[in-house]
Amino acid sequence: MNIITGFLQRYIPLTTFWHPSTWEYVSADLMRQRPHPRVNSIAWNMWHLTRVEDSGLSRFVVDRPQVLDEGGWMERMNLPWRHHGGEMSLAEVDELNGQIDLAALRAYMGAVQARTLEIVNGLDPASLDAAMEEDRLRLILLDEGLAHPRALGLVTHYRGWTKGMCLLNFGLTHPYQHVGEIGVIAGLLGVNFD
Repeated sequence: MNIITGFLQRYIPLTTFWHPSTWEYVSADLMRQRPHPRVNSIAWNMWHLTRVEDSGLSRFVVDRPQVLDEGGWMERMNLPWRHHGGEMSLAEVDELNGQIDLAALRAYMGAVQARTLEIVNGLDPASLDAAMEEDRLRLILLDEGLAHPRALGLVTHYRGWTKGMCLLNFGLTHPYQHVGEIGVIAGLLGVNFD
């Protein structure tokens, strides 16, 4: 099995089962709630994992604009942030919970998922061996504003990662981590997925 086939075998259930189930079973009020003062909301998690996927695949794996920038999504979601949310304060998370347009977030997720499929289906597997260089990372993370001002250590963290590592992390490992987190948050909020 090649990397593209393997990626799609795990990505399709994420986008056709796990994410839609969250939208189906969790009410808008519960999407915005934090079940504990130090826990993020489901809305924040959905926004964050989508921002990471959009920026990670569009900017790290291939060199093209983010979906965020092509569709006026910041304005549509009613959010001022370009970054992906790492290192946000709890006050910023509360601000996001209060103002995010959930219908626009869901539409943004769909647009990012369509872009991901386009990127993956057009990949040359040999291109995935290329390593991320510090100058490119600084451009994406700092100049383009992907990293929160308190998350500047990401340049060092991602230095040397291959495009293949970026594809698998930003497109699969990271979102599945948050699917688990969303399940726990939903359980704490009393959501039943039966």
